[in-house]
Amino acid sequence: MISSYGTVSVRWRNNDFLITPPNVARWDMQNDDIVQIKDGKREKGKVPSRSTWLHQEIYKRNPHVNSIILTQTPYLMAYSVTAQKMDVRTIPESWIFLQDVPNVPFGSHFAGKETILNMLSKNTPAIIINNDSILVTGDKLLGTFDRLEVAEFSAKSLTMGASLGKLIPINAGQIEALRKRFLE
Repeated sequence: MISSYGTVSVRWRNNDFLITPPNVARWDMQNDDIVQIKDGKREKGKVPSRSTWLHQEIYKRNPHVNSIILTQTPYLMAYSVTAQKMDVRTIPESWIFLQDVPNVPFGSHFAGKETILNMLSKNTPAIIINNDSILVTGDKLLGTFDRLEVAEFSAKSLTMGASLGKLIPINAGQIEALRKRFLE
């Protein structure tokens, strides 16, 4: 993690998973701090992240998702606080890893809300939550972190490049060629 904030979880068996706790700086975290969620219940004597409900629902509904990162990286937060859509058609890697990164309203990640749960899919692995954070999913934790890193690098490039001029995105024909080559 690049800050003390953020929640990371990893599925370990069926819909059981491990998740980070609140109020522990990520750089100080120890193995004993991690909270196990088994059969929908937290490990005795430990307190999991307040976003546990969201992680649990994502795992239940998305068998292809085995790890989740919910965090606040600086350049992605620029898109979060402005509610601007991030166009990831910058370089092939960005589009292949992310395809589309929608924005959802603040509060969409609260218990009982369906917006994020209905949007996440293999083709929509990351979502920007306005005025809050970015949620990134993947098959393995390292791959999920790679996806987050590509998203942050793309957001940084777009933010810094705006002073140079307008984005010239990869065109529809190039996107289709990427889809056929890497995603089918």
